[in-house]
Amino acid sequence: MAITNANKSTIKIKIKEVHMNKKFIIPIVICTIIIIAVISTCVGKGSKIKLTWDAVPAPKETKDSIELKVYVENSGSMDAYMCAGSNLKDAVFDYVSDLKRLTTSCSLYYINSKVIPFTGDLNTYIKNLTPQSFAKAGGNRTNTDLRQIFDTIVKANGKQTVSIFISDCILDIPQNAIDFLGNYQISIKNTFNEALAKNPELGVEIIKLDSKFSGFWFCGHNREFLKDVKRPYYIWVIGNQRYLAEFNQKVPVENIIGGIKEYCAYAAPQKIPFDMSKSTYVTNHSGKIHIELLVNLRGSLQSSNLYKNIAQYKSANPQQVAVASVEEIIATDSPYSHVVTLEISNPETLKSETVSFSYPYLATWISNSDDTTGQNIKENLDKTTGLMALIKGVAEVYKNSTTYGSVSFELKNK
Repeated sequence: MAITNANKSTIKIKIKEVHMNKKFIIPIVICTIIIIAVISTCVGKGSKIKLTWDAVPAPKETKDSIELKVYVENSGSMDAYMCAGSNLKDAVFDYVSDLKRLTTSCSLYYINSKVIPFTGDLNTYIKNLTPQSFAKAGGNRTNTDLRQIFDTIVKANGKQTVSIFISDCILDIPQNAIDFLGNYQISIKNTFNEALAKNPELGVEIIKLDSKFSGFWFCGHNREFLKDVKRPYYIWVIGNQRYLAEFNQKVPVENIIGGIKEYCAYAAPQKIPFDMSKSTYVTNHSGKIHIELLVNLRGSLQSSNLYKNIAQYKSANPQQVAVASVEEIIATDSPYSHVVTLEISNPETLKSETVSFSYPYLATWISNSDDTTGQNIKENLDKTTGLMALIKGVAEVYKNSTTYGSVSFELKNK
């Protein structure tokens, strides 16, 4: 077929357009390549940061012979907790039964002005938690001195003893309550100071629970009949913090039947067992890295909620290092309890870092649960007269120990 002049003109125009498109496309492609190269140069793979640290091994499970001692206060103020449907009996039975499996011996007692051994087994002990058995056991059931009770329990604690004390922890407030509470606090502080001097690894846990209460409430010369109400009582756990840490791992306090209301604990500072998930990190587009610390915090005896509270962790370089998250390690065979994730800004300029973990001197629930008058019980059913003096006495012993420990590592550009 012959090509006409019109067709020839069309072909020439299209060829010219192709040449013109090439003139535009080639510079665009070149510019795109340059832009990609610039971005790649600026962002690249990021700076490589090398971390070095001296790992602290986690403690091995103890194989010691642990003696468990259980004391239930049998003063008159405890009678009303022994009513039908008492939550106290179930909670104590549940908790002590589980702890008993982890120990080599278990001794049971009533306690008031004296220690009263119970010769039966745990089943019979719980069954006999009644006002009648309390009265039959004897001792001074009218004016119980908790200073004397704690002094007796702590002095009977050997280094391989864990003591459980169950009480309403009510102090008999006299008219001059200010001096009375101050003296009580000092007495408790002296008792635990002496105990800590003998056993530097002594730990103390205080668990607030509540139970059905039907009967007379007593506080000093004040008394009032209460029917089918809920009243608080407390379980104190006292012993080597290594033992208590193992107990908490295998028998979590939060799992006590019926649940707990509050919890606090005190433990001496220790080296925190830790390791790191890896040693080399690459900064991301924002110039940050996220590193993971594997730590074992069980020895501090704190609650699950407190461990997850990032406010309890302090960085030596807070302008560059922040705690992004704290997650519990669920695996039962892990030597570590938590993964602490740190976000580090401009890690190239940071040479070293130290992160510490602390617990409160006094948990806020303690003041909220404290009554200083010993009156108007119906308006203060969830409060305990003199509780602050008891717990603050213990807190004073550990006041320089609330920073439980720290972990440290170094950084350098690779």
